[in-house]
Amino acid sequence: MTAKAARELYLPGPGSAHWLPTGHPPGGLLYLGWGRRFYGRHPIPLRLHHGWTCMVVLSGQPEFLAAGRRHRARRGSLIVAGPDVPYGWTDQRAAASTHLVWTWVEPPAIRGRLTAHTCWMRTADNELLGEIEDLHRRTRREIQRSDDSSPTSLQALKTLIDASLARCERGTARSGMSAQQRLQLAEQWMRRHLDIRAPAAALADYLGLSAMGLHRLFKEATGRSPGRAFLEIKMREAGRLLRGDSASVKETALALGYRHPGDFTRAYTRFHGHPPTRRS
Repeated sequence: MTAKAARELYLPGPGSAHWLPTGHPPGGLLYLGWGRRFYGRHPIPLRLHHGWTCMVVLSGQPEFLAAGRRHRARRGSLIVAGPDVPYGWTDQRAAASTHLVWTWVEPPAIRGRLTAHTCWMRTADNELLGEIEDLHRRTRREIQRSDDSSPTSLQALKTLIDASLARCERGTARSGMSAQQRLQLAEQWMRRHLDIRAPAAALADYLGLSAMGLHRLFKEATGRSPGRAFLEIKMREAGRLLRGDSASVKETALALGYRHPGDFTRAYTRFHGHPPTRRS
């Protein structure tokens, strides 16, 4: 089959959940599909399709047919097929699988140049897969709403979907963010909240971690507890303030969340080896 072959939307079996625009495709969305598929009983033969199709397998092990090859898809399989890629699906006779499908007029914004003959395949981890499922639910809600703002909303959703695909392409989707990124966010948060006495609960909530997860993050990456890291930031800031021209010991203590200057003096002395004084 060549790129000049007739294009045909071959629907995946009777009763399959899907949506098609009745006129101009809103936001460039040409097709939306979701739910269970029985490709063993209702296979999709090799066909060219209109637009760029993004397919996600949530369950089952159907076979994806493209470029003269058979690919056994599994949970987390992400597939993008360009408009000049003939593709289809098949499966064992009694097997079922669950899919999410978008077809867009425009290609996804993935690193590297995609052509109409591109067939792009990657695997999403559970965290990224959850994000993609949520984006598909939001797309379904938007086409049900179908008002004057829907094209803009659908374009915004496509941008988010493209970002998910790009993260999968770069291999940065797993675990959401790296430990180093979380530590950088934690340090930024601590510097903005120097007047807090016990930051662990608020910091864990900010980072989306449990108290144990926050402690493990710091211990594994720095060998310190979050509390110790926060104290070091406070004491370095205390030294900076006291080297200035205006802050007294009492003012510095209050700025760093100490209710009593004596508590600050003891903490400062333990850390620096001498009591706090102006221009110390």
